[in-house]
Amino acid sequence: MATALPRLVARRNIVAGVRQRQKQLHACVFRGTLKSQQPASLLHTSRASSNSILSTLLQTAKTKDPITTQWHGQPTHEERPDLVRKNEVTPGITKEEYEARRQSLVSALPKGSTAFVFSSGTFFVSPHVFHGFRQHSDFYYLTGWNEPDSVAVIQQNSHASRGYTLTMFVNPKDPEKEVWEGPRNGISAAVSMFGADEAWPIDEFSRRAADLVARIDDKPADEGYIYADLDSHNDMWVSPQCKELKRLLKRDNLGARIRRLSPDVQKLRLIKSDAEVSLMREAGRVSGLAFTEIIRESTPGMNESMLQSVFEHACKRTLVDKASSSGGTAVDRSALTRPAYVPVFASGEHALCMHYVLNSAPMRGGDLVLVDAGAEYASYASDITRTFPVNGRFTDAQRDLYSAVLSVQQQMISLCCVDSGYSLNEIHRRSTQAMVTELKQIGFHASARDIDDRLYPHHISHYLGMDVHDTVDMSRSQLLKKNMVVTVEPGIYVPYDDKFPKAFQGMGIRIEDDIVVGQSIDDIQNLTALAPKTVEDIEACAAARQTK
Repeated sequence: MATALPRLVARRNIVAGVRQRQKQLHACVFRGTLKSQQPASLLHTSRASSNSILSTLLQTAKTKDPITTQWHGQPTHEERPDLVRKNEVTPGITKEEYEARRQSLVSALPKGSTAFVFSSGTFFVSPHVFHGFRQHSDFYYLTGWNEPDSVAVIQQNSHASRGYTLTMFVNPKDPEKEVWEGPRNGISAAVSMFGADEAWPIDEFSRRAADLVARIDDKPADEGYIYADLDSHNDMWVSPQCKELKRLLKRDNLGARIRRLSPDVQKLRLIKSDAEVSLMREAGRVSGLAFTEIIRESTPGMNESMLQSVFEHACKRTLVDKASSSGGTAVDRSALTRPAYVPVFASGEHALCMHYVLNSAPMRGGDLVLVDAGAEYASYASDITRTFPVNGRFTDAQRDLYSAVLSVQQQMISLCCVDSGYSLNEIHRRSTQAMVTELKQIGFHASARDIDDRLYPHHISHYLGMDVHDTVDMSRSQLLKKNMVVTVEPGIYVPYDDKFPKAFQGMGIRIEDDIVVGQSIDDIQNLTALAPKTVEDIEACAAARQTK
């Protein structure tokens, strides 16, 4: 990791002059220019007039430090039209869809409400060494902004053309810092590209939040609700700006007006748009093809970690479209994928641990390997589990137990439609009953209690979307709705206990797919069907390596 050197001091003096000119520009363009009460036409005029000033400044900055002037902190259509199409804010999601999301949120909140949405921060492995950034899903869902240390304030406003105003507090362009930390979107992009009515440096948040809280305090009690996630929920990080807002609200005794925001955003995220389903279908395709690759490449003696590497490389390689023979341009979308979660590559008895992630043991011939892994594509997750023989051929006992789990899974997938009238909890209950029946046929004498407590101790499903365990505040007792996306993942984990047939002891088998809930059984979509799943398909896939 590079660190600053003394010879850069003189250069920094030059860059400091550029920074000062940028600060002056921010003052004249954004302070008092983009008022929330102005009509949309005037806002567009203000944005247009600022662009000519900005372009002049950036041209000057370009001669001093070109690395900071032409780039943004995330892919944009101007820079990467192969990843972000015209009129899209982020890959696959248009400006209109982001606008519709904010409109839906505003419509769901009481009159006069204000929502504060906080981004994720930067987390460090060790001093000066940071983890890769991943945006808070609620923040990304409402803005598309993919940088840390940011706040979006959404205020209901009957005088605004959209019925609300969006104010963003973000990191400004800063050539000196961008040299080391990489490019930023900057304040102007928040307005011109991401739909904000006005934008300010993040350092302005404390002062302007104090003014905003004071105005909220003047509203009638039933028109001044504040929606914000001020405390850590589900082990999520709390930003300094969030802590500052909490302090201000406590100081002004506004605790009675505070409501959690995330449950209202999650209600929107729970039902996927067609665009979201398309992104999740691509995540499923990428992961499914990678499963084909690891089944084909698995061999006795290979380390679990090596199989994990094969999977992750295959996900990247799948997104590289080679140039056509007629001279077409190659398209590489591999930058849009990364692991959706820490994967499980559990061979042999390691599969008895639900989330074994050491992935460090050599795999033995004759054992099964349980792989729970999925790619994220354009910020939407896939989540697949397959269990297959390391050497490519199931033993009789492995085939029998695997077929029992597969039968349960197929039965439960068929219930993932509105017409079934079921919730995820009811589908889980039915899966337990089905598992008792299937296991009895292969020699188990297990009660439903044995299934729940020991053999099948996890739920069959969770919601899936931008997060792997998506919309976690949404109850699994609610009835399924069209375009929910859920996992279906029954499993059996047989301990070394003579209460259970010896032939199956030490085996762990889980099978998981990502399902789009349909209106009827004919409308159900399996997003991960490319991953081989039947005994015949798995063995045929493994056999292909013998003929390579």
